[in-house]
Amino acid sequence: MKTVGWLISVLALCLPWPVAWADNAHDDVVVIVDTSTSMHDPGMDPERASLLVTKLLADIVPGDLAVVRLLDLSGDKAWLPRSETGQTMPCSEDTSKTCQRVEPTSDWDKDARAGRFGVLPRPSRADADYKRTLEGHLEQKANNSQFNLAFQAALGVFDQHPGSSPRKVMWLSDGKSDSVPKLQEAIAAVKASGAGIEAIVFGNGEVDLPKRMGVDTLKVTNPAEMMKAFANAFRDIVKAPFRIDNLVSAQPQFEMKSNVQEAWVVVYGDNSLTGADIQGPGGTVKADYAADQWPTAGAYRVAYVQRPATGEWTVRVQGGGPAAAYAVIQRSDLLPVLVSPAKVLAGVEVPLVVEIRSGINGEAIADAELLKDALVTAEIEGGKVDLVDNGTSGDATANDGRYSGMAKFSKSGEIPVRLHLKSAIAESDHEAKVSVGGQFNYTGGPLQIDLGSLGVNAETCRPLVFRADHQGEVAFELQSLKSPPSGHTLEVRLPTGVLAADSGAASAKPQDTLNVCLKTAARIASSHADGEPWLALRVQGSDRPEHQIVLKLRWQVQGLSFWALWGWLVELVLAALALLFIALGFILPQRFSGALAVTFVPDRNELDEQSPQPVLQWRGVGIGFYRHARAYLHPDFRLSGKSRGALAGLFAERGGNRAAPGAGFGLFRETLHGDWEPVPPEGCRCRAGDVYRVGSHGPFFRIAARGRG
Repeated sequence: MKTVGWLISVLALCLPWPVAWADNAHDDVVVIVDTSTSMHDPGMDPERASLLVTKLLADIVPGDLAVVRLLDLSGDKAWLPRSETGQTMPCSEDTSKTCQRVEPTSDWDKDARAGRFGVLPRPSRADADYKRTLEGHLEQKANNSQFNLAFQAALGVFDQHPGSSPRKVMWLSDGKSDSVPKLQEAIAAVKASGAGIEAIVFGNGEVDLPKRMGVDTLKVTNPAEMMKAFANAFRDIVKAPFRIDNLVSAQPQFEMKSNVQEAWVVVYGDNSLTGADIQGPGGTVKADYAADQWPTAGAYRVAYVQRPATGEWTVRVQGGGPAAAYAVIQRSDLLPVLVSPAKVLAGVEVPLVVEIRSGINGEAIADAELLKDALVTAEIEGGKVDLVDNGTSGDATANDGRYSGMAKFSKSGEIPVRLHLKSAIAESDHEAKVSVGGQFNYTGGPLQIDLGSLGVNAETCRPLVFRADHQGEVAFELQSLKSPPSGHTLEVRLPTGVLAADSGAASAKPQDTLNVCLKTAARIASSHADGEPWLALRVQGSDRPEHQIVLKLRWQVQGLSFWALWGWLVELVLAALALLFIALGFILPQRFSGALAVTFVPDRNELDEQSPQPVLQWRGVGIGFYRHARAYLHPDFRLSGKSRGALAGLFAERGGNRAAPGAGFGLFRETLHGDWEPVPPEGCRCRAGDVYRVGSHGPFFRIAARGRG
């Protein structure tokens, strides 16, 4: 029962959910179910899980769905014309039994395709009568495994829907088949129709046969193997690669991602499962979108929500047994959208620029987490172009959410561009159209154009006369080959607009007149051009030589004299220098620290009795114009900025202060040993605590910091 429950989850994940934004998408799903008697055997499908899974598909798969059973050579002999040989043979499903050997009298494969033998088409999603009919339709009673006829019947279903896309065949079997060569032909024909095939082999079945035929094959034996095997199938088929599946008892919470357009939560367990719901930021959603059960296989319930709120959701169940589990399918609305170009020339390589947008509101997505490991491709005229967001291959800026790649269109007209996005959380397709037309080829040399003479604040224009193979409307751009002097503007004028150098584009038809112009500003210097290549008029986005015309220009501009043009600037610079000189005269000089203080007394013993006085309290001791601060000590035990008659002086310097003797006086500094050393005439660096003596007997002064003796 546990494996049966997981099988329901796996098949729910393998559904080819349609991409809501895919152009003209219409799903066409065919489920081929092994209804041979061998499925009764232990280790196969005696619980009839295949019936419950098929009911789930009938409940939730959008678009068209049909279920195909195996044909029995005896029970379906009305569909299979044959001749009786009178010979017997062991039955392929049970070799202990005897079956009649017959020879076909018609092409059974063609008949099965034309008549769609064994096909039960679904009239509408979740049709109750249809699901009841499946119980008899999928009864395990066929004595043969003619899967080739079942695949031919699937082709007959697709024949009825010629424009359907995507197409998917789900093949549920024990991995055995009669008429293997014919089965190989039928599978090849199904693939050629554009359909994908997914094979699921039950229990003790064999996987060699579908694998040999190039079919993706998953073997259902236990939940762990099943979930691992279906991870890749989910990414490839569902086009909603982000997957969550858990036991309800172990992990009832799951994360709903952002930009989810719609989500399904399939809850499954044993027959005691009577109800379920999911709770999240958006409220509570009951699992009543679909539900069914089978006595020996279990039960399922499905919750469905459109544009669910992002965040943590919780699954709650009523019953279902200890193995009750759930699978979450989140379909993102991220969509690749072509930004440019809208129009191109045939044969011209241009960058394709694509944004990833939200299908809900159309906003461009630049979130690195949402775009992590995103792969964007474009299909053009049967070719494939990889688009990148790393600053290469035509991509202007790395990691800006815009993907680019170089492409060339060989045909004209409205050409479809099929865009495909695949990331960790989204897989989607979108089709755009690019208008491809026009042609321009120029094989002549550079054009020599004389613009004549002009002055300031003036303009002059000359027509461009050339012969080129110009058909239809073509977009041009103007490239500068040499930068014009300041105040000079070069441009080309067309009936549809003005082309400035290295900016924008404008269209021109073969009969349009083009003019190249030079404009000058009011304040410019004189200039001249002597036929150098200044501009290239070229087809937009092309650097091919035949798509451009080089313009060699001549002109003579009479501008302003040097002093008329720059005199104001010279005066301004001189005024600024003068102001700077004055300002620096008061900025550069060194000032005394506010903490600098001096104790100035007649006798050495009084230094410890008197409090030091701040130097800055005395007038005249500050800086001067380009002069450092200085303070002179006078015989009256006062400090001033006057040097005349001073006994000594203090001078501010970068990084400290200096003490020097006055004119005609000696100055001595006390050493650590109590001796007195003479201070040179130019002075010495002084520090807090230094004691100085004037002459041989004093007076004395001590350097201090405010608050210190």
